[in-house]
Amino acid sequence: MIDAFPLQWPHGRARTKARSDSRFKVSHSKAFEEMVSELDRFDVTHVVVSTNIPLRRDGTPYRDGLNELLEDPGVAIYFTRKKRQIALCCDTYRRPYENIRALGLAIKSLRDMDRHGAGQILDQAFEGLTALPAPGATDEADNRAWWVVLGCQPNASADEVRAAYKKQAREAGGASVELNAAKDAGLIAAGEAA
Repeated sequence: MIDAFPLQWPHGRARTKARSDSRFKVSHSKAFEEMVSELDRFDVTHVVVSTNIPLRRDGTPYRDGLNELLEDPGVAIYFTRKKRQIALCCDTYRRPYENIRALGLAIKSLRDMDRHGAGQILDQAFEGLTALPAPGATDEADNRAWWVVLGCQPNASADEVRAAYKKQAREAGGASVELNAAKDAGLIAAGEAA
């Protein structure tokens, strides 16, 4: 399961070291709306947009957060197309909405390829974009105690568990399966439902 928050960067994908400002002339809300629209037109299912922006109740990021200067403004989009799980990601720009805009334009370009008869080329392109398991999705993750993974005490309170989780996720550049499982186990141990 890929979580939308915090950011879950696709395993094995390189990160941008020096980010820049984009030249996009679009608002942060419009960038998000157009990216969602492109995904809808691309005939994909099981879409998850993963960022470091807290989520609203409907599972989408707060729009105001899209324009913030975050330590990690990366965006990863996971979806299924033609029974293939795909991950697209971008952290080139300094604000999340700029990376969302870049991904929206990339999806539009892929959709144009498909629409103009280059579907075979598109399928070949997706071979390299197939989503790999989330970072930490191994059997080894089950062998470590939750407090070891989070770097806290076994008797930590729910607030301490959440704080340790956020710290570890920040340091790792996003959450992993192991961190999410450790947080859930820690909250249960602290007497709170995960």
